[in-house]
Amino acid sequence: MSYTGGRSVGGAGRGSEEPPRVPSPRIVKYFEGKVLNDKLLDEEAERVAGQLRGVASSQLRRFYEDVLSLSRRLALEAERSGNAARQQAFARLRPEFKMLKAKAVYTYGRADNKSKRDFQPLMQFFVDHVAAVKSVEDFDAFCKHFQAVVAFHKFLGDSRGR
Repeated sequence: MSYTGGRSVGGAGRGSEEPPRVPSPRIVKYFEGKVLNDKLLDEEAERVAGQLRGVASSQLRRFYEDVLSLSRRLALEAERSGNAARQQAFARLRPEFKMLKAKAVYTYGRADNKSKRDFQPLMQFFVDHVAAVKSVEDFDAFCKHFQAVVAFHKFLGDSRGR
């Protein structure tokens, strides 16, 4: 399995004695040795897409567009500075990548209580991956994984009928 650990969100409802908290990240392994973990592009991506069925395709695409934008900017910076500087370029873009976690938490927080259970897997997904992506190679692997998740999500359809 590619994900391990984590805890669920506690105290998400109003009137709860415990304040809401962001879940702990679970461990994500992008590589087996130096080879991309192919389960992330197949079984794991399909499993995650199934968990995200409560999220509208358009909402998931907004997150994916943010990732694609970062990927394009990384490619542009690497072209300008040479591929050897790709890691440095990623280091400059990493704070923006980390904002995906904040955006997912915000999306969860805006959801009504009935919809929160639909958005919890999305929040957990970004908590896990923002913690796991430490290098440009990790980012590239994450991009492929997220692309596969979006593709499976489109195939499975979202439960909202959009």
